[in-house]
Amino acid sequence: MGILDRILDGRSENQIMESGKRIIRHASAANKMLVKIIRGSDDLDGIRDIEQLADKEVFEAASAVTSGAIAPNLIDDMIRFLDMEDDIIDTMFNLARALVRSRGKDRTTDRYVNARLLELTELTNSALTLLYEMHKIERLSDARKYRIKIEGVEQRGDSIKDAMLDYAYSKKMDFKSFYYMQNVAYLADNILDRCEDTADMIVSIERSILT
Repeated sequence: MGILDRILDGRSENQIMESGKRIIRHASAANKMLVKIIRGSDDLDGIRDIEQLADKEVFEAASAVTSGAIAPNLIDDMIRFLDMEDDIIDTMFNLARALVRSRGKDRTTDRYVNARLLELTELTNSALTLLYEMHKIERLSDARKYRIKIEGVEQRGDSIKDAMLDYAYSKKMDFKSFYYMQNVAYLADNILDRCEDTADMIVSIERSILT
């Protein structure tokens, strides 16, 4: 049993953190759907369904936060926590939609982009696994260690994003291809940014509770 489960057992705050776990599981499922789209699928229904499930989860949890059942000093942090997790899946869906819309217009660009995006989805999977494990830690010091690990994953993602931008600037490509590569590079990187932001917020919530 994690530190939050022990401290918040039977309270509304614990229900919010359980919602957070479910949203991370939704994000992992959405990441798998995103991999299929990168590899050639045009089916957005699966990832759209997951995005809608997460939206419902966030709406219900946010309603509990604003109903007055949450300790006043935690309300803002809990709402930001939910929004950050929701942003992970929203950005995955936006990336998937951008891929489907632009596929096949420049095959050379597609091959390069898809290879880099598969690397980024692997990093996303690692970040989501670490994020989920943060809910089960026994000590605040352990949460900080997980947060540092997620930061390292995000920094590796930054390097891939920067390589994509360098490639875009170095090649003679039309504006649409350039804009497409830039757009998907930032979207994929934003997914990892939101994972890091969520880790920061979990540490902040735990610190608020323990101090």
